[in-house]
Amino acid sequence: MKKRIVLMMAVMMAAALAFAACTATPDSGGGADNTGAAASTTAPAVSGSEPEPELSSYDQLMALLENPESALALSGVQPKSYEGRGNVFKALDNITPKAVGDIKIGWAAASLGSEFFEGLRDSAQGEAQKLGFQPIDLQSADFNLQTQQQQVDTYITNQIDALILNAVDLHSSTQMIKAVNDAGIPVLVTGPTAAKPEYQMITAIISGSNESGFQVGQYCAEQLYKPGEALRVGMIISKLEDADSNSRPCGWIAGYLFKSAEINGQPYDSKYDAILEAYGIWMDYKARRSYDLSDKGLNLTQLGVGEGTSADNGRTAVQDIIVADPGMQLLVSEMDSMAVGAIPELKTQGKTPGQDIKVVTCADATTTALDMIRSGELMATATNIPFMAATSMVDIIYDLFVGGRDGAPDGAKTPAEAAVYYNNLPATSFTPTIAITAENVDTYYPTNEPAPFDTFAKYDPYTPLSIDEYNELHKND
Repeated sequence: MKKRIVLMMAVMMAAALAFAACTATPDSGGGADNTGAAASTTAPAVSGSEPEPELSSYDQLMALLENPESALALSGVQPKSYEGRGNVFKALDNITPKAVGDIKIGWAAASLGSEFFEGLRDSAQGEAQKLGFQPIDLQSADFNLQTQQQQVDTYITNQIDALILNAVDLHSSTQMIKAVNDAGIPVLVTGPTAAKPEYQMITAIISGSNESGFQVGQYCAEQLYKPGEALRVGMIISKLEDADSNSRPCGWIAGYLFKSAEINGQPYDSKYDAILEAYGIWMDYKARRSYDLSDKGLNLTQLGVGEGTSADNGRTAVQDIIVADPGMQLLVSEMDSMAVGAIPELKTQGKTPGQDIKVVTCADATTTALDMIRSGELMATATNIPFMAATSMVDIIYDLFVGGRDGAPDGAKTPAEAAVYYNNLPATSFTPTIAITAENVDTYYPTNEPAPFDTFAKYDPYTPLSIDEYNELHKND
């Protein structure tokens, strides 16, 4: 407990220093030096006590993840190990096995307003049909938390057997989830936000947003980094205060720094060191809308905000920044859908994507993006495939109520076994992340896949690891 308190005190002080640095003017004498050095987060010495040891980058990141505000830019950064969650009530102890056709699943969707959300819906319904479930009762809240609360209340009244929650705001939904559990209904979650261990759901299955940016950032450094030169980079994001729009570009910066340092013969001690440094850079870059890292081969010249995720939002976000920096060499888009609008706008501005300016996205791997990689207009994207989460959650419900599914985890072949296995999943289960580039696009292109599986890159079936399995896999991290 003492170590945890010291850890949090150190990070709170670091956050205050970082905020002061970001809000200070460059001439004030008290601001950041804008050289890319990460702020120190060493715990201050307390008078009359022994000085605390300097915190590792990993410990600092884990503490930052405890704060919802700082966690925005770090969503998808995974711990080395998890503590057990078997003592967290999840309404799994009294499940009564049922015929699959009698099981009622409710799906409380945050929105259906994008190809990604439609992919979640359609793949879940397809998996339910394949396994013999009745159609999922799906309701969309259109990003309104109060509407989602009302829809969930209705699901409870209608006595559904299991709830899939694509949360509008996960951290504001804990009482909603508890009420569903108290009604004897287990909950699975998906969305952009990592969950806390005490949240009363089986698990939240999400993509690792920071990791997808990291993978693309590494690839960009492999292709574009030149010692002694600074790459001019502009970024476009959907919103300033959304988890994905913070964590993906933050991850991209980390991946670029990590790989370019390795190429330069001065590697970081660990991936966590690069992520922590990138976090400080991203927070300053977001505040200033530019950040010069020329000494590390990177100059973040512009940041555009589209105020939405559509192609039109991407076009809006890139319009001004390409005019402000006509020498921009690389455009980093938060997601595929924004790049779909940004690329035509670059052409309107007289740029040839893939030649005059390179373009990458940090997430989604839609077929549209894969087509643009094949044409040479797009350099890379990364997987954020909705089918992984959607089909996995439907499979878990089948294992809990029916059992005997081909592909079920060892130790979860019967409903009784599944209740034990799924009672000890991490609060957040991250789907695998892969950068898709010209070198591997044909491998992942969904040729001859049936709808809706032809709209995103191909993927392997995914089942979340138990905490014991995860800890064993990462014991040497």
